[in-house]
Amino acid sequence: MNEPELEREVRRLLVEHGLMLRAFHVPDARGMTRGLPDWIIIGRTVLWRELKSAHGGVRPEQWAIGDALLAAGEDWAIWRPADLASGRILAELQHAARPDKAGPPDE
Repeated sequence: MNEPELEREVRRLLVEHGLMLRAFHVPDARGMTRGLPDWIIIGRTVLWRELKSAHGGVRPEQWAIGDALLAAGEDWAIWRPADLASGRILAELQHAARPDKAGPPDE
């Protein structure tokens, strides 16, 4: 599975779990900070995810941004096709998903 195929599956899961309207994808990083993750997904937590093929390399600036996000207490990771096959991506999106009818907390 190449990166565009993985992206299609991630998009499908985002729609399926009601997260697509709270997800930001960087389709073209020109003019943006180098190393910004491919996806920013806002749910119960914010997921910063870089998509890579099975053997796709991570550039130094991507590691630097990832390290900075982790140091700031953010949830940054790399997703590869193996993570889709293992159920890791699904589990992380299910955890991040919010019920559509969530209202203000009871007082």
